[in-house]
Amino acid sequence: MLGKLEKKISIKFLGTSSEDAIPYKDCDCLQCVSKDKKDIRKRSAILINKKILIDAGPDIVKQLRENQINNLQAVLITHEHDDHNGGIKDLLRARRDIRIIKLQAGQHFKLLGVDFHAFKVKHSKMVPTVGVEINEAVYMPDFADLDWAIKYLQESKIAILDGSCLGSSFGGHLSMNESIGLTKPLKNLQKIYFTHNGHTHRTQKEMEKLVQEIGDKRYSIAYDGLEIEV
Repeated sequence: MLGKLEKKISIKFLGTSSEDAIPYKDCDCLQCVSKDKKDIRKRSAILINKKILIDAGPDIVKQLRENQINNLQAVLITHEHDDHNGGIKDLLRARRDIRIIKLQAGQHFKLLGVDFHAFKVKHSKMVPTVGVEINEAVYMPDFADLDWAIKYLQESKIAILDGSCLGSSFGGHLSMNESIGLTKPLKNLQKIYFTHNGHTHRTQKEMEKLVQEIGDKRYSIAYDGLEIEV
């Protein structure tokens, strides 16, 4: 797993919803009836350099097919909840050669030119969960607080955070309001994205405006298909 590190990496959001894909069936809220493609969300997953996947929920085979990803080499799993690992069996049926790595806190390794450091986050009492430092980015789709993550956020340029709930924390998820309050003073962060976005009844455009009003212009709502460079 050793080798030369890539100076720049691409991160593509294959999915940005929380536990369930959006829109919800039979829901007529503004979010679910929106005609904006950015309001259509599959379960959260990111793809690094078109070769390394982080998390593989029930939608993953379709997500990879729609994005024409044919050279996937490894899958890293942050924790064993169905929306993060529920597509592994389907994926392995299609590609038995793919390497699956179930991340554990404290792991630090280089894979295909990318540096990964997994660290413990609070999310579920029953299911160990990690965030991942990826070169100069931090990926944390599920967390109940940032106590154990601040160190890594202080070292990074990009943060990708849990957007499950807006105003009040619940079920192992810190609210976006509280996450903004804790990360806004971190001036090293050049951009902060929310993924694992929940059923807020607000559209992408509304949420984007809202998080920037609460925070500042660095905050954005990630959407399926968004690609960034770090």
